[in-house]
Amino acid sequence: MGMTVQRITSMQLEDKFRQLSSGRRINSAADDAAGLSIAVKMLAQEMGTAQGTANTADMSNLVKTAEGGLSGIQDSLQRVRELSVQAANDTLTGEDRQLIQHEVDSLLEGIGDMVRSTEFNKQKLLDGSFVNKHTASSADGSGKQISIDSMSVQQLGLQGYSVLGGAASVDLDALDAAISTVSTARSKLGAIENTFEHTMIANDITELNTAAARSRIYDADMAKALMGANKAQTMQQYQIFTQKERQNNQQRSVLSLLG
Repeated sequence: MGMTVQRITSMQLEDKFRQLSSGRRINSAADDAAGLSIAVKMLAQEMGTAQGTANTADMSNLVKTAEGGLSGIQDSLQRVRELSVQAANDTLTGEDRQLIQHEVDSLLEGIGDMVRSTEFNKQKLLDGSFVNKHTASSADGSGKQISIDSMSVQQLGLQGYSVLGGAASVDLDALDAAISTVSTARSKLGAIENTFEHTMIANDITELNTAAARSRIYDADMAKALMGANKAQTMQQYQIFTQKERQNNQQRSVLSLLG
């Protein structure tokens, strides 16, 4: 019986020291099988949520890159419109309009360059190929689908745009439509950026709450573990003392009988 109590006390002491050294209440399935199962699932949820936040941040940066490209295109279109209004004025000669056309051509070519060069991780963003791209923003891999329309000169309806004919050739309606198309695309991306910001905030809160819940199940209460270790250690010392006393008493009894 005494050896059984000592063995139990020794196991309790070993368990408390293991908790104190690892900082965990559950160090093996034997400690709490159900608790371990729950904690492992929570850890998977926690890590998935953290990765979802990182994925969302990456996609947010991609969207910001696309929006930057659209901003440059819009600035160029505004300048083309300004030049078009200038070219519509009949105080200009054909030579003057030729100079204006050179700048218009350069601006439209620059738009084409921006469409070709605006990319993220080797993915073109403004040429119409970025369609139904998935954002794995949640722990289960779900999230928002993103598409960005083509902003090529052809798609904007400005292929071959000319101001050489003065007011007769200037098409402000086409320019306004192109500017509106770019503005709409920028607005959509801005709304997506805001959605991503809210998603990342929500993910951070979810991750924090999940980690706290998992900690309550998985991690050791250090104060409680320390008290338990002290108690078990005191019991072990008491058992050693009583065992020695018992042995001493037995020896004295034997000597008494022999004397």
